[in-house]
Amino acid sequence: METLKQMSMSVVVKLGMSRAELPLTLRNEIEIMEERIKSEWTGIFMNSSNSARAVKIDWAGGEWTFSPQWRWRVYRGRQGGSQFTPQTLAPRKIKPGSTNCVDYLGGLFFLLPGRIVWIDDYKITLRERKAIFYGTYSFLAT
Repeated sequence: METLKQMSMSVVVKLGMSRAELPLTLRNEIEIMEERIKSEWTGIFMNSSNSARAVKIDWAGGEWTFSPQWRWRVYRGRQGGSQFTPQTLAPRKIKPGSTNCVDYLGGLFFLLPGRIVWIDDYKITLRERKAIFYGTYSFLAT
């Protein structure tokens, strides 16, 4: 169970709140917490069964950014022929306190392929090394 101090630090970090009014010791602990989050949970990650589908995860100011590191082939019909054009997929951002649609790509990130995903909030527990995302997804897979 988290202490009040740990929960308070999590809220300051998650919401990107100003630290100017906080005591110096608490500011230092928050900086250490942020550095730990960045060092352990950011970088390029891939599924061992499909290394071609890597995801770059960034975290700054309480906001997560998921950037696919693969290119998508989009079909574009043309008169007299067709072609597949490689498209780089846009990053998806998750900011606390708002509903974030991470669409079908979020379905891949959160192992719900073919579903649209909306994330409303997240919780980080450093002791258990967990990031828990709260949200909903579309019922029918497409």
